[in-house]
Amino acid sequence: MKLNVIIIDDSLVQLALSSMLIRKNEHLNLLGIYSDPFLGLQAANQQNVDVVLLDVEMPEIDGFSLQKQLKDSVEVIINSTRASFELQAYINGAIDFLQKPLTAPKINGAVARVLEMKRILTVQETLASAS
Repeated sequence: MKLNVIIIDDSLVQLALSSMLIRKNEHLNLLGIYSDPFLGLQAANQQNVDVVLLDVEMPEIDGFSLQKQLKDSVEVIINSTRASFELQAYINGAIDFLQKPLTAPKINGAVARVLEMKRILTVQETLASAS
C-alpha cells in the first residue's frame, strides 16, 4: 500500500529535505509540496491525499489552525523545530509529531504508524460488514 502525501511548510529548505525523504520511502507517493499553506490546504482537500506533513509555524496561518480545516480522511504528521508543540499536536489529532530536522528514521517511523492504523481500520471495517 502506498500513501499519497502532501508537504506544507513555509521553508524551502525543509520542503526540499522532506520531499527527498518521502521519495526514498517505498510506501509513500509525493503528490505535491506547498510553501503556501492555503494552496496546500486546497490540494489536500481536493485530491486523494492520505497524509499531510505539516509545519506548525508559518507566517500566514499556523499548522494547528490549518489542520482543523483538512478533511477528516487525511492523517496529519506535525513537524516543528519546537518540541513544545508535541502535546498540542496529539491533542489536535495528529497521528505523529516529528521534531526537525527530519531524518529517514523519523519519517519511516511515522509512516509505519499510519500504515498500521490503516490496517486496523480495514480489519474493523471487514469485521463490521461481515456481521
